[in-house]
Amino acid sequence: MTRTAIADELEQLRCFADLSALPRAFSGPWGTAELRSLPTDFFVAEASGLHPAGRGEHLLLRVRKIGQNTRWVAKRLAALAGVPYRAVSYAGMKDRHAVTEQWFGVHLPGKADPEWQIGPDEGFEILEAVRHDRKLRTGQLSYNRFRLQLRNCQITDKSQLEQCLRDVAASGVPNYFGPQRFGHLAANLFLLQNPGDLRRLDRDERAFALSALRGALFNGYLATRVRAHTWRTLEQGDVQISDRPRGVAEEDHSVFIAERLSAGLLWGKQATLADFDTNGEREFYQQFPQITALLEAAGSQASRRVLCARVGDLGWNWEDEQLVLEFALGPGSYATSVLNELLQVRDLAAFDSAA
Repeated sequence: MTRTAIADELEQLRCFADLSALPRAFSGPWGTAELRSLPTDFFVAEASGLHPAGRGEHLLLRVRKIGQNTRWVAKRLAALAGVPYRAVSYAGMKDRHAVTEQWFGVHLPGKADPEWQIGPDEGFEILEAVRHDRKLRTGQLSYNRFRLQLRNCQITDKSQLEQCLRDVAASGVPNYFGPQRFGHLAANLFLLQNPGDLRRLDRDERAFALSALRGALFNGYLATRVRAHTWRTLEQGDVQISDRPRGVAEEDHSVFIAERLSAGLLWGKQATLADFDTNGEREFYQQFPQITALLEAAGSQASRRVLCARVGDLGWNWEDEQLVLEFALGPGSYATSVLNELLQVRDLAAFDSAA
């Protein structure tokens, strides 16, 4: 593995981390706008599908946070409860530069509920605490509900923008990973450049690096499907997966009707070129032998991600030069991918690797 070869591949991936440079599915953007002039302009809440048992050795916490990232809150909860960091779990990561509500789980076998001493300046509060008999696991949520306020909108064609909104509601959007995945200036892509870096990085840095590399590769492949107008159709040879999260009952999936959708690869061990579909996936990944080898060396496991993110309960209203959007997305999908189809958005939050 040569440094020059992997550097060339990483530069290609940098383009795939730039959401505005990726092909759009519809005819947008239809103007410009600003996002997160205030933290309260971006609100997201988990719809978990959880039915707490009211008993058990796990304590479920519904937390509202602002200005803090999910891992920091998890570490703080661990410290306050007097348990190791690994005893705290969460269903999904949430934006730092936003008001978010999400569930955490704290494993407390044989222990009473802690007396939470959370200072007013810590950036989070506990809204609800209830016991449960099972661990809260990653991905164990039905969907995320968003409310976004876009300011200083300069719209080129309001009727076309509203038609685009209707198209998004009917068809969904390409399920690109958003800029939060890659960190400020896509710096997470360059944390891991050779096998020796695996020993140098701490656990969080390693997770950021692997997620960024896999996400950029996925974005690059999805872009080929968007250009070919096949990102939301089932093509011969496609791998299909259900978009209903594991561990969530079908009756809890109230916003979306679970169905099987075309899925692209998140590279890792057990991924073999011979098993790929016939829709350009093999040809795409053959361009990145250094990075795919590095991901395998790091122990990443191959998985799949749907190409189409369906957008539920999409609604909008205008307030002078402000556009307010409300919608729901399945776990792992990004609100910024929805906005990208509509407008050229200037995000005033400074993304960092902990978002």
